Amino acid sequence: MPLYDLYCTNCEKEYSIMASMADKTDHLIPCPDCGTTDLETVYNSAPAFLKGGREKAPVCPNSSVCGSGSCRFAG
Repeated sequence: MPLYDLYCTNCEKEYSIMASMADKTDHLIPCPDCGTTDLETVYNSAPAFLKGGREKAPVCPNSSVCGSGSCRFAG
């Protein structure tokens, strides 16, 4: 079951609730505090993941000599 971030229009509180898609679509999810089913979906921004999140290794000034293997001139 998916986790939904929902806002209760009656008691004005926000909740994270696990429920089926059918229950959400049919407005069958009750508010944990007041019991109303007048809940609105809260759209939060998703975390962004950047490709290649690791630091890049420094470029070898002797790459023509080292080739694609490890640098024999490093440190």
